[in-house]
Amino acid sequence: MSFELLLQLAGPLGVGVGVYAAIRSDLARISLLAQHAHESAGKAHERIDRINSK
Repeated sequence: MSFELLLQLAGPLGVGVGVYAAIRSDLARISLLAQHAHESAGKAHERIDRINSK
């Protein structure tokens, strides 16, 4: 394999790795947002239950 061919292959490989890292980062962020929404909904249900029990 020539050096030029390796350079041509390195470009798309680097782009692929960058896309993969960006997707993983987005999924981690979405997971964190979903977790916070779940906790917030749980607290809201507790407040509603307290209001209804009065």
